Amino acid sequence: MHITNRFRPLVAASMLAIVSALTIPDASRADDTARPEAAVSPMKRVIEARAKAAAENPDGSDRVYGGTEAEKGAYPFQVALLTTDRLDESPASQANAQFCGGSLIAPQWVLTAAHCLKDNGEPVSPDSITVLTGATDLSEGKRHKVVEVIVHEGYSEQTLDNDLGLLRLAGPADAPTIKLANEATPDKGKTTVTGWGKMQDGTFPTTLMVADLDLQPNSACNTGIKAIYARDLKAALSDLSRRMRYSEKGIEAAANAIAADMNDPLTSNMICAGTTSGVRDACNGDSGGPLFMAVKGSPVQVGVVSWGEGPADGSAACGHEDAYGIYTRLANYTGWIEGKVKSSAPAPVKPKPGLGTAQKPKTP
Repeated sequence: MHITNRFRPLVAASMLAIVSALTIPDASRADDTARPEAAVSPMKRVIEARAKAAAENPDGSDRVYGGTEAEKGAYPFQVALLTTDRLDESPASQANAQFCGGSLIAPQWVLTAAHCLKDNGEPVSPDSITVLTGATDLSEGKRHKVVEVIVHEGYSEQTLDNDLGLLRLAGPADAPTIKLANEATPDKGKTTVTGWGKMQDGTFPTTLMVADLDLQPNSACNTGIKAIYARDLKAALSDLSRRMRYSEKGIEAAANAIAADMNDPLTSNMICAGTTSGVRDACNGDSGGPLFMAVKGSPVQVGVVSWGEGPADGSAACGHEDAYGIYTRLANYTGWIEGKVKSSAPAPVKPKPGLGTAQKPKTP
């Protein structure tokens, strides 16, 4: 059957509804429209993945997606976000508590991703996060309390647009800071990403890893991700064809119709970076960390690790061909960041009257 342009939208919508209804395994999720990065907080998702990887791969090697171990002290602006309730007095507990990265942009301010700071649609409490500065290995460094969590007001869990957040520390850190881009980021150029995220062998490192990436125009990311979506769609339609008895020609026509109607996955607030082969990439646990370029010999942060895509049947979590990593474009947020950093600190939380003030009556 030949599908004319007139009927393509109708066929596309119908087939997409069928595929969506039959391939979503859990309809009880709080928000089926949220991207995977945002649907479950990294404070839960990454911590659980770390524990599982440690149990299954006790001798896992430090092998990131094309990256190498960072030299001690080479990236002093890099911070680790730790889940406070996973910590004890031992520095060894810090590795199991790491769930996201960030960068120190001022003595009392950490820049990270918004999706690292939300859980069940709400910002996490400041006391649930501890910031670790001055660490190359996660058993090192200094812990800092957080007194304020700021999530960008325009952050979308559906598109991950405006995936940006800030943490105000209780006191200034003594580690060096990184400069932020205030000019438009080019479509081409060499960049670097750092973090403690998942490695190619499925384990998580304790040593900071570093990978060099190539900036790509957003069109390259959009094309690559749409191609992945189209292949996944064809596979899903093929699985249903035995039940619904339509032909390969119908699968191709319906998938192409839907693919032609897809919106670009990237917004203008995002940066595309990686390699065509996917051999170097950021991964789970790297979220919120810095993407930076060398400008006159000094690092300048141009992006924040945000999200990525891969085929539905992919055996690896990251590092897929033609699926570059997506980063928040910092040059678009200069004013927002400056405004928040200059804002007044929140007032200390006062105990409610009558709580904790009772005294035993004096006896005569």
